[in-house]
Amino acid sequence: MVELQHRTVPTPALTAFNAAQPTATVADFNSLAFQSVKAAVKADLNADQAGLCVYCENPLAPTEGQVEHIKPKAGANAHPHLCFTYTNYAHSCISKKTCGQSKRDRLLPIEPAPSCNAQFALSTDGTIEPIAGLTKAQQHTVRQTRDMLSLNADSNLVDERKRWLARAIAVLQQAPNDIQDFLQTAPYRYMLATAL
Repeated sequence: MVELQHRTVPTPALTAFNAAQPTATVADFNSLAFQSVKAAVKADLNADQAGLCVYCENPLAPTEGQVEHIKPKAGANAHPHLCFTYTNYAHSCISKKTCGQSKRDRLLPIEPAPSCNAQFALSTDGTIEPIAGLTKAQQHTVRQTRDMLSLNADSNLVDERKRWLARAIAVLQQAPNDIQDFLQTAPYRYMLATAL
């Protein structure tokens, strides 16, 4: 998961929209009037996330995917007051198997934020597991987050992480001083870092 740090100044178009529409509702998020704002927000989030899906870390172009509400805007766990709050947004891929589509309107036990991967470990088979030494409750939190996002359910995603981990290990063996440069450009860089 991307250790998301939102920019300190939100997307100017979002700030302007909030000022002009202080009573905007969840329904306005998908309105025609908000579409250009949403595109600008998505581009800024993509930059904040270095071009990766916030959850699976697959490469994602600024025009692809969706603006994801970290805390859902609707449903049983709705936080409608955060619907137009930049720090509640993330850029997520649109995969029927994983990520925001899998999460739906549930609250993640571990949200994308600095150090969010502290309890995750990437296994050599490409799966994500809790790190050793966690309590049962901590292990449950890690598994629940992973499973809500279906991060081990898509065999293609698991295989890709496994391939990139093999590449990272090869870099470590052949040119250990290059590993930081490698990680800065690799997909799955946050998960890869948990294994190195």
